[in-house]
Amino acid sequence: MLPPLQTLVDSLDILVNGRLVADKIIEPVGSGSPSVYHVVSIVSGDTFVFDVVAKAGERTRLNLFGQTPAAFDCTFDLVNGTAVGFGAAFGAVSIIPLGNGWYRCRVTGTATGAGVSTNFQHRIYPAAGGHSYVGDGISGLYLQQSSISRNGGPNVLAFSTDYASDYWSKTAGTTVSVNSGLYLGLLSDPAGIAGDPYDDGSAVLVGKKWAALGSSITIGAYYAPLLAGQTGMILTNLGVSGSALGLSTTAYPSYGMSNRIVDIPVDTELVTLEPGPNAFGAQETPLGVFSDTTYATHYGSLWAACVAIRAQAPNAKIVMIGTYSGGPGHATHRVGRVNGQGNTMDHFFEAERYVAHALGIPFIDISQSGMGYLTSTLYMADELHPNSAGSLCHATYAAECLRQMARRGLFGA
Repeated sequence: MLPPLQTLVDSLDILVNGRLVADKIIEPVGSGSPSVYHVVSIVSGDTFVFDVVAKAGERTRLNLFGQTPAAFDCTFDLVNGTAVGFGAAFGAVSIIPLGNGWYRCRVTGTATGAGVSTNFQHRIYPAAGGHSYVGDGISGLYLQQSSISRNGGPNVLAFSTDYASDYWSKTAGTTVSVNSGLYLGLLSDPAGIAGDPYDDGSAVLVGKKWAALGSSITIGAYYAPLLAGQTGMILTNLGVSGSALGLSTTAYPSYGMSNRIVDIPVDTELVTLEPGPNAFGAQETPLGVFSDTTYATHYGSLWAACVAIRAQAPNAKIVMIGTYSGGPGHATHRVGRVNGQGNTMDHFFEAERYVAHALGIPFIDISQSGMGYLTSTLYMADELHPNSAGSLCHATYAAECLRQMARRGLFGA
């Protein structure tokens, strides 16, 4: 029996081109048994195939589990590419590398015993042992797609890739971060189809110790955790909500962002600085001029911060992430407004680019990702902070910029 044509086309598209559809399954804080599962009808004598495409995150072991009448218990090591399994209905287990750390994890078997359904579970396991264990509320692993077939038939799952949907039940405290992992298909590993290996810059980013300075756009659950998932970098998030680098002339506090520079670990390999929109819209830091070198002005604070970052983490590469404008509905953080200092937001944009260029600091211009004044309804939740689409847009653009920098040798010395 052939699967529907569209299913075949979709599968080939994912395999060859890759797609940003990998969700991160995140463990709860404290003692728990993190799992995402769905009840499937199955009776004694039915054969089944349970296929899952997965990748390690902070957790590296995936357990696929079923209860009577389809009782199986199979654990997959998503780093070493090994698998073991057992259970009354268990037949065979396999793990196939797909490239870039992704594996196809498969369990086959034959249902036996009483019952008419079972929970087909994706469980997160710690480095050793199983459920339950003490989680941190951040760690997890990535699932790209799942399928379950009975007696050689088609996939019975209505939602094979959307693990955040109500279709998938979650154990207490288990959460799903949608589209937070980059799934790369066959073309990302040309050696797998007898081609020449090609490094798109991804490899050098994996495991990089990354410290992120910025505003609420950095510290919030927006681009930063997604960028860490897409690149494999190890994030230390030092963002401060409502902060700016320099002097405040309003009720907002001064130096909230620059005060975190001393907290950058000395062995950090990459520091990103997202100056953010608050210097213009909230603190109303005086703009100043390019020759300024202190936190008393915006120009000066950009200069002073970069000098301080270099002193704190001498071997780190510094990358500046440019500010984007809020939408027309935002009261303060947007283009077209004159702040209390008589400046407009484009003056602050220009300062960021100018200082980064002068100091030889690579610049990621997020406004070129498509986020900005005219796209606030698409990418922003409140005319400023990213919604889920905006967070993904921001992270994906930044990830590609970092890969391009890697290809050009930024991390080579």
